Amino acid sequence: MKQISLTFAAAFSVAAAAPDGKQLFTTNCSACHMLDQMVVGPSLVEMRSLYGGKQDDFVKWSIAPQKKRPGAIEMPSQAHIGEEGLRAIYMHVMQVSKGVTAKKQEKGDPYATAPTHLARPQVQRIFMPDASPAAIAVALDDTNSLCWDAGNCRLRYAWKGGFIDGFSYWQGNGSSLAKILGTVNYTEQASPFGRDQDLKFLGYKVKDGLPVFRYQVGEKMVIEAYSPIGGGLGFVRSFAIVTTAPLVLDFPAQSGVAIVANKGRLEGGKLTLSPAEAAAFNLTFSLK
Repeated sequence: MKQISLTFAAAFSVAAAAPDGKQLFTTNCSACHMLDQMVVGPSLVEMRSLYGGKQDDFVKWSIAPQKKRPGAIEMPSQAHIGEEGLRAIYMHVMQVSKGVTAKKQEKGDPYATAPTHLARPQVQRIFMPDASPAAIAVALDDTNSLCWDAGNCRLRYAWKGGFIDGFSYWQGNGSSLAKILGTVNYTEQASPFGRDQDLKFLGYKVKDGLPVFRYQVGEKMVIEAYSPIGGGLGFVRSFAIVTTAPLVLDFPAQSGVAIVANKGRLEGGKLTLSPAEAAAFNLTFSLK
């Protein structure tokens, strides 16, 4: 069983080095912007033609984008990356697009054709059913996938089967969602922390191909990550939470889903944790 090791010392430390523009682009931008052809948003080649020598304009647009193209999806604000990070992304875009010529627009979902569709794990920032516009689709392995909602800082649902078909989304008609290629077998109607919580998304990083989400619930700092169980049997959900008070988290029991916690007391879908236990724990979701 592969699990992600989480430490607050590493995840919440203030990095002395400059932001990694390539990594920031991969995490926040690559789902919508390809190098030499338009999918949801303009290609990097077109971005170079629009913003070459205009770094300040690029940053301003990224923080407060508007709708320019009729029938296209409006880009969500990237203010969470921060100005320094956006400038690093700008330099990366200018560097990799230098001397590249745009290709003719191709039809179909570029992520649903070989060899890209075979890549596992895989993370796509894309519009998903029953989620906010800030949805993130994650293929954990060849069998299990999930939808994590950055707008609400929580898991929406998980499914078995294939990953997603984003063809209608990539067409950019402004209203289409990706299609789930499988059967949803686990859903959560609210955050494990409860419905009426002050939530703030702090971004995510990709480690070994899998996302590690960071967010804040009131005064509590949270890291949440996922890893697959071997054999396509489900997934492990890992948490690291900074809190000074005991926690009660809600993971509702569902048919065909067995949940086991390695710390705390799990009864009737309620997981009770001491502050020390909350600092690092995981739950194994076995799915039929």
